[in-house]
Amino acid sequence: MAKVILFRGKSGTGKTTLSSELGRKLNLPVLRKDDIYDSIADFVHAHDSRNKICFDFLYRFLQNIIDANATIILDFGLNNSNDVYRLKNWIEDRGGELITLVCTCSDDSIWAERLSERGVNPLPNQLITNLSELKDHYKSFNSQHLDGELILDTVDDLDVLIEQVESFLEHKKGLRS
Repeated sequence: MAKVILFRGKSGTGKTTLSSELGRKLNLPVLRKDDIYDSIADFVHAHDSRNKICFDFLYRFLQNIIDANATIILDFGLNNSNDVYRLKNWIEDRGGELITLVCTCSDDSIWAERLSERGVNPLPNQLITNLSELKDHYKSFNSQHLDGELILDTVDDLDVLIEQVESFLEHKKGLRS
């Protein structure tokens, strides 16, 4: 069965750091929304159009993953729970499995510092680099957690977080290195 391991969460919460480390440890590819978004930024100027392209590509690519019965790690924000449910249903309808992990940062000073560092030389998808603006942006989102989702507080040490993820994945059907 194809497996899609999704790291989701708001900007600056550690999705890329964790997904990269897990991909390295498990020898799995990582697909990042930011990589798609940033690569088309010079050609497509409207934010909504860039996002649409990212999601169109995601679904087409995931069909190939499912057809190949492969496993992949996704680093896609997916902060709206409705979008996650839609993706989960789509994957399951095609015979795959979605495993979700939510990255959070409980220390606002650490989170604000991460966002501020991005503000020095932001990439196209790093549109908001101020924590207050980010929280304001997301306050209308339906961002509840899914049942069975692992919640990772990225103020913890990276090695501890990866150990939690590996244990969670092992429990979810043997994806540990």
